[in-house]
Amino acid sequence: MKKTLIALVLVCLIVSLGAAQSTAPAPAPASASEAPDIVMNGFKALETKGYIPALDVWTQNSVLGLDKNAIANLNKFFLVKTTTGYGGTFTGSDIIRTVNLSQSTEMVYAVATYQHEELFMSFTCFRPRPTDKWVVNTIAMNNDPSKILPTNILGGM
Repeated sequence: MKKTLIALVLVCLIVSLGAAQSTAPAPAPASASEAPDIVMNGFKALETKGYIPALDVWTQNSVLGLDKNAIANLNKFFLVKTTTGYGGTFTGSDIIRTVNLSQSTEMVYAVATYQHEELFMSFTCFRPRPTDKWVVNTIAMNNDPSKILPTNILGGM
């Protein structure tokens, strides 16, 4: 009887520990200090100088900067947003999350806010060695968060 009671108490304790772990809150959004400087510097350029200097920062020393089609598409996207009044004036940006994929690769998820809408963005950042500077190898943008953000960030959306 005593062994049965001890076993029952242990099972209850294990079950309650597992339940506590499964209901843990989601991690807090990343702070801007966790994103590579190249991403933050691009957002600073976007705010103070416009989208062309921002793209120059984001594509600096990157293979992305050599891809004329990719640059043309990024330019077109920002051009429509800024010159047609479609998005309105750029008002700021937030880093949603930074995910360390490996020692050399990080994904940065962000949102750029405009007067009339938001623009969800992801940046694949790469550095071959820890002493190297980060470069941006891909940028994806869309007004629909489900096209940019992984489902674990969207809460299973």
